[in-house]
Amino acid sequence: MIKKGCAIAAVVLLGVFGAYLYLLWGKVEAVPAIVLAGFGSLGLLMVVGQLKAVLFGSGDVGALKRAEQGLPLEDGTEEAVWGRIEPLGAALSAPFSGRPCVAYEYDAKKPSSADDENATPSTLAGFALAPSVIRSSRGDVRLLGFSLLTEFPETVVDDPEAPHRAVRHVASSQMEEMGLAKLGALISAMDDAMADDDGSVRKDMKTKDATVADLEACVLTEKIVAPGETVTAIGIWDASRGGLVPKHRGKSAVVRLLPGGGAAMVAHGQKRPWGLLFFSLLWAGFAHVFIWLAWKGGFE
Repeated sequence: MIKKGCAIAAVVLLGVFGAYLYLLWGKVEAVPAIVLAGFGSLGLLMVVGQLKAVLFGSGDVGALKRAEQGLPLEDGTEEAVWGRIEPLGAALSAPFSGRPCVAYEYDAKKPSSADDENATPSTLAGFALAPSVIRSSRGDVRLLGFSLLTEFPETVVDDPEAPHRAVRHVASSQMEEMGLAKLGALISAMDDAMADDDGSVRKDMKTKDATVADLEACVLTEKIVAPGETVTAIGIWDASRGGLVPKHRGKSAVVRLLPGGGAAMVAHGQKRPWGLLFFSLLWAGFAHVFIWLAWKGGFE
């Protein structure tokens, strides 16, 4: 799923970039032409994406409204459910805090780069999901696909025992190397996790072997989904398996897990990204003013 999405996005971006570059080539020097083509193509694609979101809204609205109305789940249809999430077996233990959970994400990063995604990569990172069920008003629904916990709050774990727990977690895990040289393997690992449909996922990654002292110098953060927490899950309903899956009957969709539920979740799904559309128009407007000046010879 991720590989296919990345490939399509890259082809579209390169196509639009190439069109701008063709338009500007020979009008200005090579470096300014490449820079302007990059800014112009990004601006245009951002505007198109945000305009689509404003005009048509989130693709989840229909599923959320059906959940609010309590309609029966339809096999092979993208559906939403909300309710308390419970592990079907033993709960997981969060790697840094040791808190019981149904799902977690963790990250260990040096303080100077903790808030900078483009800086030094994480020393350790990973995620996991235990087989689980959501006790919803539409019945018990198994979560059979993995979702990144993007919307869940991130907690800094500053417990003195946390680095020791992290080292024990690494020692008991099958760690995968990550970094720029391993980018392809990392994307493949993420794609496998997103396509998983048995409800049990775990990936643990590192850039180097880390000691307790190394981790004491890092910012340790976690996101968890606690047993009994109210969540909303969106995915394709597979009646034969009694759960939400990423693929069924020729359809595919990334399973999503969000905190909360009910009317507030429906209202959230109906919001339009006006702010992002305004930013996109501003970006694209400035970029295209310079592109137009360059094309008309305004830099000469």
